[in-house]
Amino acid sequence: MAQPTPTPPAAGSQPDPGEPRFRWLPKANTRNYHLLLGGVAMLLLGPLGGVTSAYMFFTLGFAVGGQVLAGILGSVVTFGYGPEGKHGGNYIQTLAASVASMAGMCVLIQAMVWLGMPMPATWKLVLYFGCIGMFGIGVGMLYTPILVDRLQLEYPSGHAVANILRALTDPKLLRRSIGRLGGGTAGGLAVAAIGEATAQALRN
Repeated sequence: MAQPTPTPPAAGSQPDPGEPRFRWLPKANTRNYHLLLGGVAMLLLGPLGGVTSAYMFFTLGFAVGGQVLAGILGSVVTFGYGPEGKHGGNYIQTLAASVASMAGMCVLIQAMVWLGMPMPATWKLVLYFGCIGMFGIGVGMLYTPILVDRLQLEYPSGHAVANILRALTDPKLLRRSIGRLGGGTAGGLAVAAIGEATAQALRN
């Protein structure tokens, strides 16, 4: 008895890997896609991480890198692209962490005001911070192959971000991560407000 010949799938029935889940998202690997990633990183997550870094510098004297924060929040944007979105998430967290680090360095300007130092011209400050940023990028490009590829050194923050980008394609895990991040942020704001109110009451 002859076996029935399987019907080939109709053209266009296979989903395009670059096709987003939501209509309002641009198609992957297009100009609008990269504009979306760059805009979110430089205009939203980068400044948010910069404010966080500046606050930590003023209160603790040091700051933790914004890779993990940018990785979690960036995954919200790239979730609509499915498993392929982790590449866009990596792009967002890298760019946003760089912007946050540069923005966090601007506490030097406030420190100069507090110390009564003369303020340089704006273009000199822009040039100064730009040179520091480019120097950091250049050193990273030179030392990364040596430290990571040859010496096989471990970077916990790098592993954390890689695991975040890989795991947050799961919607349940993404919602849980956002919930914990929001809960931690709300708890920190509440503790800061209570501390400020207590200090004000003691002054009076």
